[in-house]
Amino acid sequence: MSLHKVQPEELVAMAPQHSRRVADNGFFDEIDGFKEKWARRWSKLDYDGIGRVPLERVKYYMLMETEAKFYEDKEVLELLKRVDSNEDGYINYEEYMELMLHTPKDTPTRRFLRRLAFMVVPRSARDLKTRMYLEEYSCMPPPFFVILISMAEIAFFIYYAVDMGEPVVSNGPCPVYSPLTYNPYRRREAWRYLTYMFIHSGYVHLINNLLVQLILGIPLEMVHKWWRVILVYFSGVLVGALLTSVTDPHTYLVGASGGVYAIEYAFLGNLILNWKHFYYPWVHAVFLGVLTCVDVGFAIWDTYFSVDPSNTGHMAHLGGALAGLLVGVNVLRNLEREPWEKYCWWIAFIIFAVIILSTIVLSIALPIGSFYPYPDESPLQWHKQTF
Repeated sequence: MSLHKVQPEELVAMAPQHSRRVADNGFFDEIDGFKEKWARRWSKLDYDGIGRVPLERVKYYMLMETEAKFYEDKEVLELLKRVDSNEDGYINYEEYMELMLHTPKDTPTRRFLRRLAFMVVPRSARDLKTRMYLEEYSCMPPPFFVILISMAEIAFFIYYAVDMGEPVVSNGPCPVYSPLTYNPYRRREAWRYLTYMFIHSGYVHLINNLLVQLILGIPLEMVHKWWRVILVYFSGVLVGALLTSVTDPHTYLVGASGGVYAIEYAFLGNLILNWKHFYYPWVHAVFLGVLTCVDVGFAIWDTYFSVDPSNTGHMAHLGGALAGLLVGVNVLRNLEREPWEKYCWWIAFIIFAVIILSTIVLSIALPIGSFYPYPDESPLQWHKQTF
C-alpha cells in the first residue's frame, strides 16, 4: 500500500468550512489565511503523510521544538487538554482545525504576563503543568510579594520624608534614626539585619531598586511562586547586612539592594543550570555580565579612586548577589534535572551555610572597641539624625 503525502493546498480544501469572518479570538485576520497558516504547520507534524499524527509527536513538537515559539500559548494549552477526544492516541487534520477555530479568547494583559514570565523559563520547562500555572495566573491576584514589598518601601519612604521635615533630593536625606535602619551602634537589635531594606536614601536610590525588582521579580514570582522569591529576596537582604557588619563595622545600611541583587543573580543560577534550554541564552548572559562588570567597576572606583566616595553599600550588593546565586540554585524550579546538578546544589548549599554561620560567629566574636563601636544604649529617636 503506497502512501500519498498530503500537500498544504490540499489540506486547506479539507478544512472545515466556516464563514469568511474575523475570528472571535483575535488570532487571525480572516479564516482563509488562518487555514493556510495551520495547513502549513500541520504538514510539518504529518511528515509521513498518513493523515493523522500521534499525540506524543504533537506534544513534543509544541513544547520542545524551536518552531514552538510561533504558537500562541493558549493554542498549545487547548491542544494538550482537548486533543484526541476519542482517546485513540492520534489527532487528525479535521480535529486539529476544529480545535484551532474554537480556541477561546485571550487578553492582551494575560499574553503580556506570559511573555514576561517566559523570560525566566527554559524552553524544556514549558510543559503543560507550567503553562497551566501561567495561564490560570492573571492580574487578579497579581504576583503579590514583589508588589507588596515595593508598596511597603514606597510607604516608608513617604513617611520618613514627611517625618524628617527636610527636602528630599536624589541622594538623601537618610533617616538613620529609624528603628528599621541597620545601625552599627545597635547591632543587638537583630530585626535591623532585615528591616533596613524598607529605608532608602533619596528618590534615585528608591526608584532604581523598585525598577529592577519589579521588572525581574514579577516574572520570577509568576514562574517560581511567591515563597521561592521570598527565600531568595530575604536571603540577599540578610547576607548583605552580615557581610557589611563584618567588613565595614562602622557603616549604617539602608535600602533593598541586597534583595534586588539576589533576584538578579538567582536568575543567573537558573540560566546556568538550564543553559541549553533557554531561547537566546547569550542575550541573558551578556546582559547580566555587563551589569556585573559595571557594578564591580563602579565599586572599585568609588572605594579606591573617587575623591568624593558615595555612601553605597558595596558589600551588601556582593552579599545579595552571592545569596541570590546560591539560594536560587537550590530553591528555584528546575523541571529538567541533570545528574551533575545535585553536586551544584550541595556545593551551593554548603557555601551559603558557611557564609551565614561564619558571619554570625564573627559578629559575635569580634571585639567591641577595637573592631565594633561601643553600643548605643540611648532611647530610640533620641534625636532625628539624618545623613
